[in-house]
Amino acid sequence: MRIRAVVLAVGALLASQLPFTVAAQGASSGTQPLVGTWLLSTLERAAPGQPLARVMNPVGMLIQAANGYALQIVSQSARPTTLNAAEQFMTYRAFWGTFTVEPSGAKANYHIDGDLDPGRKDQRFTTSFERKGTQLVLTELSADGQPVQRATWERLPELEALPDYLEPVVGMWQWTGAGLYNAAGENLQPANRDASLIVYTPTGHMAVLYLPPPGRKPFAGPTPTVEEARAAWQGSVSYFGTYIVQPTSRTMFHYQLAAANPTAVGGWFMRNFEVNGSQVKLIFPPTTLNGQQVRNTLTLKRLAGVKEMWPEFRR
Repeated sequence: MRIRAVVLAVGALLASQLPFTVAAQGASSGTQPLVGTWLLSTLERAAPGQPLARVMNPVGMLIQAANGYALQIVSQSARPTTLNAAEQFMTYRAFWGTFTVEPSGAKANYHIDGDLDPGRKDQRFTTSFERKGTQLVLTELSADGQPVQRATWERLPELEALPDYLEPVVGMWQWTGAGLYNAAGENLQPANRDASLIVYTPTGHMAVLYLPPPGRKPFAGPTPTVEEARAAWQGSVSYFGTYIVQPTSRTMFHYQLAAANPTAVGGWFMRNFEVNGSQVKLIFPPTTLNGQQVRNTLTLKRLAGVKEMWPEFRR
């Protein structure tokens, strides 16, 4: 295999203007208009009993697969690093789960498997949607059918020449286990998380929502206190950005364009990786635990691959 790297630039965030075509095989035709990697363009939200109002400087990523898995992150650009935990929480929202499209083809129903807000886990909500070319408008509806949020998304173009070595990496990967492993392969410090996900897309983008262990308490009110927000976020990791894969050294680099922690924006991470069919391991750089060299190793299982995330793809 020739040594190649997928070099990504900020310009990759501009949506393609090519017309949308449907050529899915083995994918749900109902979900097809929603499939892809989407960048947030505009956002409106409504307080109870109030009309929709524009949210300033929105940023976000929506990733949806033809087999009904989705991850969404919505935030605002240039968030001050001085925000307290509650303010950070209210300006950064993230969930992942599943969705189905109603027979009418105009509404989608979502189920939340994991959310930064502990009170939203296992909740359901409905959106109406309208797809025009590379633009997707999702309007979240209240129980009585009133709009509570409207988001306009622009579809990002897939890589023009997806490398062979990148194809096994592309996917939606659910966290199944982790721990600090020594050189003998012993897990010295196992980790536990609520339902969590990392996604690598065929556009060269990625997003992650790693949640704390199960058992977080819902907030007492509609907005969290600083203490509640801090407790809900402790141990979580969430951001989206771009990624590069180096196939020979089996390393990948994550570049953060938006993050739950505003101080992390613009940062990057390096991970080694091992893909074995429907399983991937992400291996962190070495560190030390009780005098032993250890490496934090995450194990994840595939929920969706290239054919679900890019149904039109043909090798």
